[in-house]
Formats: sequence, C-alpha cells, structure tokens
Amino acid sequence: MLAVITLGLVGFAALGVWIVLPYLYRIANVKNLEARCRASKTIVLTYDDGPSANFTPELLDLLKEYDAPATFFVLGVQADNNVGVVPKIVENGHEVGSHSYRHLNAWKDLPWKVASDIEAGIDCLNRKDVQITYFRPPNGKITLATLLQTLLKGRRMAWWTIDSTDTCPETISAEKLAETVKDAGGGVILLHDFERKTDKDRNRFVLDATRQLLEMAKAEKFAVRTFGQLEQNA
Repeated sequence: MLAVITLGLVGFAALGVWIVLPYLYRIANVKNLEARCRASKTIVLTYDDGPSANFTPELLDLLKEYDAPATFFVLGVQADNNVGVVPKIVENGHEVGSHSYRHLNAWKDLPWKVASDIEAGIDCLNRKDVQITYFRPPNGKITLATLLQTLLKGRRMAWWTIDSTDTCPETISAEKLAETVKDAGGGVILLHDFERKTDKDRNRFVLDATRQLLEMAKAEKFAVRTFGQLEQNA
C-alpha cells in the first residue's frame, strides 16, 4: 500500500512539473501582457494557422487600408502549400512568428514529435529568410519540454489575452469583441487566417472583427502594434 501511495505521489509531482508548472508560467505571462496593453493602451492583432492563398491577402488589404501592423503566427505546412504569401506578409510590414509546422498538441502528442514539429516550423520560415523570435504553441498547450526547448533556443512564447471566438462553436459579435477589448484597456487578440472553405461566415467574421477593432482603436486612440512592438514599447 505504501508503495502505491508513493508511486501516486511521485506521479502527481511529475504531472505538476510537466504540465502544471508550465501552465502557471503561461498565466503569469498573460497577466503581464494584459498589464502591458493597459499601460500603453495597445491592441495587438494576431492571426494563427495561416497563411491561406485567398483569405490572407484579403486580410492584408484590410490592414493596409488602416495602415495597421499585425502579427501572423504561421504554420509551416500552410506556408509551404501557399508559396508567396509569407513574403507578401513581410512586404506589407507585418511581423511573422511560428506556430509550429503541423500544429501538434503538446498535451496529446509524444514529446519528441512535438519538439520536431516546432523545429520544422522554424526551419520552414528560416528557409524563406524569415528569422523567428516569437513562437505561439498550438492550442496554447505546453509542457516542461516545450518551455525548455523554446527558452534554450532563445525564443519567446507569444500568448494572447482575448480570444475573438472565431474558432468557437458560437462567435460573439464583432461589435461585442471590440467593446470587450476597449473595456479591458487593450489586449492581444487571437484571430485566425486559415481558409474556411465550408464556412465562409467565419472568414467574414474575422474581417468584420478586424475592422471593428481598428475602428475602435482609431476612435478611442488605442495604439495598434505588433507583438514584438508591444514588448519593446510597454
């Protein structure tokens, strides 16, 4: 019985180190981002899971209309499948971060596969002459291995503070999202720029949300910055 209890305690401690400790690290980082956004009255538009051949350029046109910078957390497989879009993102003055290669979930996939997927995503963008500082973990899930890999490689994790709900079963309205960001004093907003081939309404929501956020920023005199600029200026 004592052996069973001991093994249980060891397993619980291991789980705490492997998942709970990195989760607490994430919470601390998100709180820090919230404070930075409030202090500098900043919104950061971030787009995950792209780029896509048609939707990302449409989004770039909208951002150009407002002369607004954004940060795109790119999947390597999407960058390889949609050649030419990442250079267009860079040419338009936006920031590019990595979101891994195939979006493996660190809580569900084997650690060495996750580590390899992260490096493959970085290598993909490096081959396109894009140097990566910021990494956003797929699904926001990290383990101790993910955390150490990122820190030891000299990279930084890039979280978000407000979810646009564009991948949730039900979305809030674009107006409600803008109001939420306004009430929070700013924030790092999670959006997605992958192509929804069977749900075009979600693409339209992302465009509407982006426009509403930029209109709110202009009206309320919020600064619109990239993730890197937030870290440098706050």
